[in-house]
Amino acid sequence: MSGVQRRSSAKIRVNGLKAGDPEAWEALVAELGSTIAGYVFRLGAPDPDDVVSATFESVARSIGSFEGSASQLRSFVFRIAHDRAVDAIRRAQRQPLVVSDDIITDQPASDEMPAAFEDPDVLASLAELSDDQRRMIELRYVIGLSTRETALAMGRSEVATRVALSRAKAKLRGLLDGMERGGS
Repeated sequence: MSGVQRRSSAKIRVNGLKAGDPEAWEALVAELGSTIAGYVFRLGAPDPDDVVSATFESVARSIGSFEGSASQLRSFVFRIAHDRAVDAIRRAQRQPLVVSDDIITDQPASDEMPAAFEDPDVLASLAELSDDQRRMIELRYVIGLSTRETALAMGRSEVATRVALSRAKAKLRGLLDGMERGGS
């Protein structure tokens, strides 16, 4: 399926998914699979591939009751991915694993990750944000969801998300400015 392009929600056919059309499912996985893997990796999921599989399994079980557009489906899928990642992280915390401190630099999070999100200062500053702030920044600016889609994925109103994103960006900017002054 070389004709499938990333980030083209028009290729996702909600009716095809509901009907069990293999091509529709192939298009959904091709469009969102690696982006979800990168997102759940950055959240700290111990095995992103397992989370991606669990996400698509949950989507397959619940697609029949989904009502909405392809864009809304993206938010729906990312909400499920977020929930599955949180579940995996909680399970891992009950069964601790030894993880290398530099793992984030060893594995790229996504094919399309903006270069700024590879910068060590940006990564250190992102780590200073709350979990919700960091997730909103990643959904909005790394994955490229709209503010509305980010709000749906986070389970918040669009206005609350806009305000929270503004505060998160201001905090991130302040942290980065502090690093520049401290490093100069």
